[in-house]
Amino acid sequence: MKARNRSIHGDVVAVELLPKNEWKGRTAALSENDSDDRASGESPSEPMPTGRVVGILQKNWRDYVVTFPSKEEVQSQGKNAQKILVTPWDYRIPKIRISTQQAEALQDFRVVVRIDSWESTSVYPNGHFVRVLGRIRDLEGEIAAILVENSISVLPFSEAQMCEMPVNTPENPWKVSPEEEQERKDLRKSHLVFSIDPKGCEDVDDTLSVRTLHNGDLELGVHIADVTHFVAPNSSIDIEARTRATTYYLADRRYDMLPSVLSADLCSLLGGVDRYAVSIMWELDKTSYEIKKVWYGRTIIRSAYKLFYEAAQELLDGNFSIVDDIPEFRDLDEKSRQAKLEELVWAIGKLTDIARHVRAKRDGCGALELEGVEVRVQLDEKKNIHDLIPKQPLEVHETVAECMILANHWVAKKIWESFPHQALLRQHPPPHQEFFSELRECANAKGFFIDTRSNKTLADSLDNANDPNDPIVNRLLRSMATQAMSNALYFSTGSCEEEEFHHYGLALDKYTHFTSPIRRYSDIVVHRLLLAAISKEKKMEIKGNLFSNKDLEELCRHINNRNRAAQHSQKQSTELFQCMYFKDKDPDTEERCISDGVIYSIRTNGVLVFIPRYVTSNAMTHTKS
Repeated sequence: MKARNRSIHGDVVAVELLPKNEWKGRTAALSENDSDDRASGESPSEPMPTGRVVGILQKNWRDYVVTFPSKEEVQSQGKNAQKILVTPWDYRIPKIRISTQQAEALQDFRVVVRIDSWESTSVYPNGHFVRVLGRIRDLEGEIAAILVENSISVLPFSEAQMCEMPVNTPENPWKVSPEEEQERKDLRKSHLVFSIDPKGCEDVDDTLSVRTLHNGDLELGVHIADVTHFVAPNSSIDIEARTRATTYYLADRRYDMLPSVLSADLCSLLGGVDRYAVSIMWELDKTSYEIKKVWYGRTIIRSAYKLFYEAAQELLDGNFSIVDDIPEFRDLDEKSRQAKLEELVWAIGKLTDIARHVRAKRDGCGALELEGVEVRVQLDEKKNIHDLIPKQPLEVHETVAECMILANHWVAKKIWESFPHQALLRQHPPPHQEFFSELRECANAKGFFIDTRSNKTLADSLDNANDPNDPIVNRLLRSMATQAMSNALYFSTGSCEEEEFHHYGLALDKYTHFTSPIRRYSDIVVHRLLLAAISKEKKMEIKGNLFSNKDLEELCRHINNRNRAAQHSQKQSTELFQCMYFKDKDPDTEERCISDGVIYSIRTNGVLVFIPRYVTSNAMTHTKS
């Protein structure tokens, strides 16, 4: 506490490096939130650079969720019972002293407080009560705590923002305008376009197409919702979307970046309706699938099918009984149904073949296949937790992902070529080698060697680290490799050397996010850059001002911050539901309370356990003694 010199987690500080004989080693004990910290496996006796805070350059105080002490603890704090030390939800924040006469009444509640000051003579900062969120262990109260801790605002869109929205009602249905029909390439009659998404997905950003051209070659198309047609630069809704930066997906709900008239309707590439898109179409060699030409531009599409992943996989596997679950087939006569089924099955199969080829090329360059099992919370009608379902990996997941990665890569190249000093790209730096220590030790214990010198050597080592008698070993090692990774970040190309653009995990020299503009503001910026690049190539006027390098760098910092908040809130909400799921279960009678686990690290005060049945991506279980 003394070394922090009254700074609080999140502050920007000046640090003085201590003499080497005062350096300390990493603790080998589990922390309150060990899953957020990369385990290095280093012994606590190994010293590392250690410093003390000598100045606070910028305070970044925010709202903090706290709990009140028990009645006994209040009494033990002394005679002045109106001054209470409350404990923040975030273990990195010190206790906060507030004045209140409601300490006893608020013992069972999550409460928001703000810090006002921190006197130089005090061990704790002073703050004040703001509001009550809800009871501890109550779902809505706990969700509210997660939102506050991640600085996520869930206010409804304002009247001014909604006034900018297009209208689509039964009385006044939205239609493609004649002007847009003149400006755009119309794919409605020429292309079989369809989407593959999770069941119940409303915000359909992306659709796919593949067809044989007159010369026998293939054309692969990725068609993305044209959000920028409806969201003008610096409009009220654009500023709000920029502030939110992303859609926040929690285990049981989502908070949209854009109003539902766009996110779930006019920008969502739903089946059987006309929609505006921004498309990339590649001409591929019919046998080698090598790319011969590429076209970028605005289009009009009508998606023929809104498929869910499991249905697409069944069709790929030749199990055609699933057709009864695809609404677009229900009212067809037998002849039409058979013809359309054959056409769709060919398209899914061809897309999968192309995706395998694209993936193989990236694998050859060192692309990583890491473990990230998503656990889906299954709720009943009353929003009680019915079950925790691990997401089953399907080949069609890879098919769609590879097509999106290909589109993002080609857009990254295009916008960088046109705007080398102000393009928004996404970099993934190589991990620090010390973060691999525990992975190497774990693998070594099972007789495997993990070479972490490059992404290629790591990928090859993980492929070879297979125990035929225990398939969990490879899953655990891949999960540990995932935990060792650096975070991928958005950046402006004017702020980095070209050799720093590389994406370590995907093994690509340039990468960006283009394929999800409904839910990511970064993609809206990239769409504007791509459309400006197309205009520049055609020697047309570029509409709207692009961000300067300095402004784009500042925007990237904001989006990176909001992305971290989105990841943390999603993970925390899933963990909340896991806790609530097991809370009332009797381990003696409930089969799902008992599961195999692998202890993969022993610390001074507990162990880290890998539980394949319930592990989430980027989350392990820690047990403290």
